[in-house]
Amino acid sequence: MEAQIYLRKLSRHLSYLLAFARRINELDFAASLGGEFRGMQDAGWATTITAHEVFEEISAHPAHSRPRSKAEIRILLFLYCQLAEAGGVYETLKNMMGIVTLKPYLLWPFQELVRVRRQPSRVIGPNANATFRDLARTAHAIGMPGLALVLEEAFRDDIRNGIYHADYVIWEDGLRLRRRNGGHATRLTFDEVNVALTKGVGFFDIHRSYMSEATRSFHPARTIIGRFSANFPAPWTIHADPERHTFSISGSAPAPVTTPEFQRQEAINGQLGGKVLAVFTAQTAGQPAEFLAYMWDAGFAPNEIVLPEDRMLKLLEQVERDGLWDPRFEQPARRSLLLLSPWGFRYLTEPVDFDSLLDIPFMEINVGTGDASESSVSEQP
Repeated sequence: MEAQIYLRKLSRHLSYLLAFARRINELDFAASLGGEFRGMQDAGWATTITAHEVFEEISAHPAHSRPRSKAEIRILLFLYCQLAEAGGVYETLKNMMGIVTLKPYLLWPFQELVRVRRQPSRVIGPNANATFRDLARTAHAIGMPGLALVLEEAFRDDIRNGIYHADYVIWEDGLRLRRRNGGHATRLTFDEVNVALTKGVGFFDIHRSYMSEATRSFHPARTIIGRFSANFPAPWTIHADPERHTFSISGSAPAPVTTPEFQRQEAINGQLGGKVLAVFTAQTAGQPAEFLAYMWDAGFAPNEIVLPEDRMLKLLEQVERDGLWDPRFEQPARRSLLLLSPWGFRYLTEPVDFDSLLDIPFMEINVGTGDASESSVSEQP
């Protein structure tokens, strides 16, 4: 996929994920924003610090700068691999997707990928290949194949493996990946390497921009009644203090507190079935193949729920009684498909009606020609 097309798709699908997650559980959404977090520690122990430093270092080498020496190319490739391995940053994405499946916020979201070696005793964390495969699988599981596709393409496994295992040669015709331990040797032109750099650095930049903007949205402080992680529902105050450069989530309620809005959202979340969207059809109705194909093309695979006619009627009674309709849309007179999103139920008449649901960008990012997505390599002649 051409780099700028990739970055535009990434921006769009990442925006959808944040919008869905925030609506489902804004408290866990807020907790997820900082990425790696391990409780009370001295300053200077979060590896996200290193990741952002690496981003600044690689961004200092824009495409319009002079031709590169082999040493400079090597440094750029090592920095690229460092961004790929910044798992502490990408814990944000894992926890965001966990919100959709109603899992509580996890301090170690990739822990299931960790391997423990007994002799000698070692804890081996997942590398970038395993991390991004896991993120892509999770995106598929929550019904976002479009997001899964851009996650799969964020960083190239062959470059990461070649550089970290010293299994490469920088030559005048590009980057040669020898694969000395098996497999076919390949050569990437410098243009192909530049595309990889643009995608990887751009991925990190867009991710960073979204999380920064989301964090700033909690200033001034806001109090939200909801469920934070596995705690009972209660008032929690979230504040991003721009002067002190702090981000806090605090609460002190001694007992559960709910509101009609919280209970309504809980009811909607439970009906979604662990995906960002769900479609409901009666057994007597035809399968909505045309609608599902349209949603798939847009990057979504909703939870498909087929109900007996009597259960479908009971569901509609519950929607009406509990006010579970999506308040942003008028319900059409001619009704073809019942769709549920984190905002509530609505009817679609034609597949194209689905487009209006996607008019929910969390924020707009102009993917153009900024330095952050322009690092490139070209050897000295």
